[in-house]
Amino acid sequence: MGTIRDALWLWGTKVNTLSPYYGFPESRMTIGGGLRSFGIDQAMMCGLLPPTEDEHRPVAGCRRLLWEMSFDEGFAFERPLAPIIDLHRAHPNVEGVLLDDFTTTEINRGARPEVLARMRAAMPATMKLWIVAYSMSLRIPDLADYFAHADGISFWVWNARELPGMAEYVARCSELSGGKPTVLGAYMYDFGEQKPLAAAQMEAQVETGIELVRGGACEGMCFLASSIMDIGLEAVGWTRGWIARCGDEPI
Repeated sequence: MGTIRDALWLWGTKVNTLSPYYGFPESRMTIGGGLRSFGIDQAMMCGLLPPTEDEHRPVAGCRRLLWEMSFDEGFAFERPLAPIIDLHRAHPNVEGVLLDDFTTTEINRGARPEVLARMRAAMPATMKLWIVAYSMSLRIPDLADYFAHADGISFWVWNARELPGMAEYVARCSELSGGKPTVLGAYMYDFGEQKPLAAAQMEAQVETGIELVRGGACEGMCFLASSIMDIGLEAVGWTRGWIARCGDEPI
């Protein structure tokens, strides 16, 4: 049996990447700095494209990494996938590739499940394919056909007002995926309505998430994002304190 800390991930983004879009104060937090701040060692690496050895070096000590990939025109994957395969072969902690916003962007652009089937066939057997999905994605009629080609799901409840239904959303996601490994996303800011999360909202979100992990519905939780961890958000401070207090408890 592991600890709570063992089940936690950080959504890693380039320094200050979100501030221009949401009016946040300037951030200087790196992904490595965010991991050290929270005392965790798993990351979903996003926006670092194409990935290089230089990008991997600061997270070389992580236990598990998933690396984002963006498709080329026409959903071509060969060119953007190749450097992630190279990292996977050189560094076992680069466990797989992550398709961010696939269910909200690529499917809307016309991507069919066969795109994922071809991509999965081109990947080493040791490499995993993870898909990001959201609570609103669950309405896609043939979502299960896409999930059939995934090894894992990174699942997020977009609007904070929907967090009370988190357990039901996760159950539906699991039904559609056939029970595939799921890491539950935990926003530290309400991006849907573009306003801060109160500490009480963060606490309720995390408590529900950890109960889902303990019950086997999810294998972990991922906090978003490194580049908002030093701008004074109440939810970030609460999360850091909670991990320090509870991170070593058995899961």
